[in-house]
Amino acid sequence: MHKICKLFVCIAAIVLAACEKQEAPIVLNQTVLQMKPGELQTLEVVGSVPNVEWTSSNPDVATVYYGVVTAQAIGKAIITASTGKQSATCEVFVTGSDGATLRITPALVSMKTGETFQFSYGNTYDLELTWSSDNEAVATIDQNGLVTAHKAGNATITLATNVGSVTAIVAVEHTWGAYHLVWSDEFDGSALDESNWTPQIGGNGWGNQEAQYYTNRPENLRVEDGCLVIEARKEQYEANEYTSARIYSKGKREFTYGKLEARISLPSGGGLWPAFWTLGNRGGWPNCGEIDIMEYVGNVPNRILGTLHTIKDKSGSRSSRAYTGLTNIENNFHVYGVEWTCEEKNGKDVIRFYVDDVVYSEQVEEVIDDDEYWPFNRPNYFIINMAVGGTLGGRIDDGIWASPRLMKVDWVRVYQREE
Repeated sequence: MHKICKLFVCIAAIVLAACEKQEAPIVLNQTVLQMKPGELQTLEVVGSVPNVEWTSSNPDVATVYYGVVTAQAIGKAIITASTGKQSATCEVFVTGSDGATLRITPALVSMKTGETFQFSYGNTYDLELTWSSDNEAVATIDQNGLVTAHKAGNATITLATNVGSVTAIVAVEHTWGAYHLVWSDEFDGSALDESNWTPQIGGNGWGNQEAQYYTNRPENLRVEDGCLVIEARKEQYEANEYTSARIYSKGKREFTYGKLEARISLPSGGGLWPAFWTLGNRGGWPNCGEIDIMEYVGNVPNRILGTLHTIKDKSGSRSSRAYTGLTNIENNFHVYGVEWTCEEKNGKDVIRFYVDDVVYSEQVEEVIDDDEYWPFNRPNYFIINMAVGGTLGGRIDDGIWASPRLMKVDWVRVYQREE
């Protein structure tokens, strides 16, 4: 009898051990989440696993209810899913509204060949960091953030963790005489950098009887293949027959004097009106002043316009000049810019318009310190847009929409003199 009892005990132990061995490990669909306060995301256990219990190591930062994670406040929490003796975890990082768990400064460094520069950076959660350069022929960087410049060109420096990444631009030998690069947007990411730009939305004609509605949809505004892309489309949207996009840098990137330029490919098509321009940051139009660095009218191909608008000359008729030195403007990249100098000629400011470094217009301040004649002695911000129709765009050729109408901006750069 005792032998039979012992046999049953052994069998039960074997069965219990087998059951324990057969308990499947828990696997979560995600092991790291980056969230902002108030955001919800769902974690799921891979496969069919019953009776899962969910816990958070820090409910003040993130709570969990049947796998639904709610970000409460900035910080770090570990979400655990468990059943029996098995468990799996997910790290949750709750960041500020700007995502600033990771920081690198400055965003742009202008260097000369052979120089070194130490980046400053912040790493809120002490995560493992990896530094890299996308163009080591131009600049290399060590794992402490020390960059070395090797030859002329641009390199994007990336500081990355398993949560995310931040970037900065190293510009080597970007100088013209006394000028050096102070800011640029190279559009090398996957989305518009809203620390530089704000999309403008609306379809009210924009003071020029324009026909388009500006949106921030990827159909009209996106960053791809190293370029900002603005696409004009024929489509019914918010009571308008066309859509496009417009961005501006007011309150984010504003400059007084220097070389202001962009490398742009312009589309063809009657009625299209792409532009790269600036407005002063004080007062309404025309009091603020307007510098039209580049305007192109599809109905008048092979002509670039450069114009100043002031209180005394709202139409810009006295200052507007046309450049017709290119025969391949459409669907080809060219550099459009102005050189804006302070008190260069007998105490008067000067603005020169150029295409591919060929100066085609020079405008000199008429009356010193008179804003009605010359408001161009204060910070200006950039605007990039493509209008459809309007007072300058003119008649819209509806035969152009069979293929995409794209304005592409490779980069925008600002150079200023050494002080």
